[in-house]
Amino acid sequence: MQLFQLVSDDFFKPLTGKYKHIYIDCLEIIYNTYKTELSFGVDKEVIMSKLVEYFDEVSTEEMVFEEDDQSISNSREKANRILRTLKNCNWIEDEVANDYLVRVNLFDHAATIIESFQKIIKNEEMEYQSVLSQIHGTLNNKAAYIKPYEYIIKRVSENTEELIIGLKKLNTMIKKRIDAITRDKTAAEIVEDFFVYQKDIGSKAYHRIKTSDNISHFRLSIIEKLRGILEDEEMWNKALDGFIEIEQVNDRLQADELLKGKVMYMISSFNNFDDIIDEIDLKNTKYISSAIARAQFLLSNSSNMEGKIKQILSFLADEFNKDDIINLNEESDGIFLDVFDIFPQNFIDGDSIYLMPITRKFEIPKVLDQPLGLSQDERNLMKIKIQEKNKRRFSKNNINQFVLKALNNNKSILASTLPLKDKRDLIRIIFISLYGRDKSSKYYIEPLNEQTNINGFKFSDFKIIRGDNDGDI
Repeated sequence: MQLFQLVSDDFFKPLTGKYKHIYIDCLEIIYNTYKTELSFGVDKEVIMSKLVEYFDEVSTEEMVFEEDDQSISNSREKANRILRTLKNCNWIEDEVANDYLVRVNLFDHAATIIESFQKIIKNEEMEYQSVLSQIHGTLNNKAAYIKPYEYIIKRVSENTEELIIGLKKLNTMIKKRIDAITRDKTAAEIVEDFFVYQKDIGSKAYHRIKTSDNISHFRLSIIEKLRGILEDEEMWNKALDGFIEIEQVNDRLQADELLKGKVMYMISSFNNFDDIIDEIDLKNTKYISSAIARAQFLLSNSSNMEGKIKQILSFLADEFNKDDIINLNEESDGIFLDVFDIFPQNFIDGDSIYLMPITRKFEIPKVLDQPLGLSQDERNLMKIKIQEKNKRRFSKNNINQFVLKALNNNKSILASTLPLKDKRDLIRIIFISLYGRDKSSKYYIEPLNEQTNINGFKFSDFKIIRGDNDGDI
């Protein structure tokens, strides 16, 4: 059965017009009104009073509906028009009760879609541990094996599907963050977005799935139990009988194939779980690298190479963006073309169609007056420069040394107590936050829900705590 065999062709029409945000609000009001009822049916006057209150307080703008093209400002009239449109588009229906009161019923498919809207808005994060423990607990419940399909396979299948969908959502969420970081943003916005990411994803969903919600705690036991159901002939026949009854499949051979496919899908999902986690790891690393690289580029000093390139590109972008309707195919000012000297390079090699002349003149090469390579003094000077450069790098070793020195004899300090005078200090704090999540570091961090602003630099504060492995680096 297809969707538009269940709903009208105009079902989504209220959500496509200029009042779509009003219709969404009204649908949420209607849905929430049903929560205290025994069914999706409520006295029409109760719904009307809720909608009138909404239009009186929130949406006071005049509305023009397509039916009569008249401007309406009265709140009750607006509520009436909204309910009429939702009824025509198969969201609700009117029902006259035994007491002659009109009740507004919300269709089941409409309730399901509104629930989805609310989940999207709330963006609630899945508790992977609870879903995994439900799967594990169901498979280990001996009393449930009296009806293997109804009490075990069906529930485990639903929970497995929910788990995989939750992981895919997390994967997509990280991808959306990566896409967002590639758009035009200032350095301050990138740093702010980075700390939001660490709070909402890095320190919550991603961190838990690598620690407390790790599937490794249950996977072997879950796969073993599922394989046991497949291999136990008596139990499998019970499960097959339940599947035929519940799913109404008349052909037993077809039912056997479908049920085996369902169980094998669950086993395959848990076996391939690592592949999803690896992709999430890759995208998480890619996001962090992109954020740091872009922030470093935008914060580059104009005296170094990156800073100069940034200034050139910013200048060119400003010049080209002065005219919104500029035609890039037209001849540009020569000053822009001279910035990048692009020309074809030709050379002759063994695959060239040009015949290379063979010279018969041989000469003994002359002895060089100057020795090749660097002198010892030059080598020592180069070595000193490299050492100084390495000291300024934000490597894990340098960050660990800096943190241990900052901690001194203290067990912990706040990130806001560290020096923060310029952009380089800000980048160091970002790297301290990054390396603090690595188990091999000499310290670890504890995020705090506190915003701090020091010398114009705003970030979420966190605690830096000395680790157990804080020996000599």
